[in-house]
Amino acid sequence: MLRFSLWITLILMVLPVASEEVDGYVPPTFTVGVQDFYYPPHSFIEEGRYAGFGRDVLDLFASHRGYRFVYVPQPYIRNVVDLLGGKIDFQYPDDSKWLVEMKLPHTIFYSNGIVGYMDGVNRNRADLGKPLEELKRMVMPIGWTAKDYEPLVTEGKLIINQVGSVQAVIAMVLKGRVDGAYLNADVVNYHFASMGREGDVAIDTTLPYSFGHFTLSSKKHPAIIEEFNAFLNEQADAVASLKEKYHFKYDKEPSVQPFTVN
Repeated sequence: MLRFSLWITLILMVLPVASEEVDGYVPPTFTVGVQDFYYPPHSFIEEGRYAGFGRDVLDLFASHRGYRFVYVPQPYIRNVVDLLGGKIDFQYPDDSKWLVEMKLPHTIFYSNGIVGYMDGVNRNRADLGKPLEELKRMVMPIGWTAKDYEPLVTEGKLIINQVGSVQAVIAMVLKGRVDGAYLNADVVNYHFASMGREGDVAIDTTLPYSFGHFTLSSKKHPAIIEEFNAFLNEQADAVASLKEKYHFKYDKEPSVQPFTVN
């Protein structure tokens, strides 16, 4: 055991110093609360490392500004608590429309939109465009809300099942246990494309959906949020290339709006 410890010590002594700490310089370091669940192409954990489009954009910004980001994967609501309590510097993704009442007493600074998101009912190809009345059972992740569909639930016209992961949502669609899945359109597209079945299940834009933009938020660093906004403008082509890399298809809102549930 002693020989093993000595061997490890010798190896550590000869390893090169990480680039961000060359000559003893440590760049300004900030913590970023990120979502901890499998949500590609936006984010996923790969070999214990936070990865995906979100990380690529934030890392690109950090490299341009000489910053270092430490990512803290945890549930969204935990990130909000830690952001409001000053335990983390930034949160991604965030949206001023999420948990409004919880955030209300606080001043939070949001960046410009980074990537569009479209959350709605994803149906089998053959069911796209069918009347809302034919949607009898729907599934979505635990903790999600589908406000446009709550009146149907109240009236007993729709049953919504909630499951613990994106994978479980997709599984229920594949097994035909539901008529639709309330989920992010690009996440669904990613899953079915990875199986060689792109388009088999897709968002039905004739039904109510929610569209917005993922942003970077902070309570402590408004100046860096402004720097990030400038980066998004200056590096628009680079960000667009990352969107192409991750095959985003629903980054922009359709020109035709869905009808609303009465």
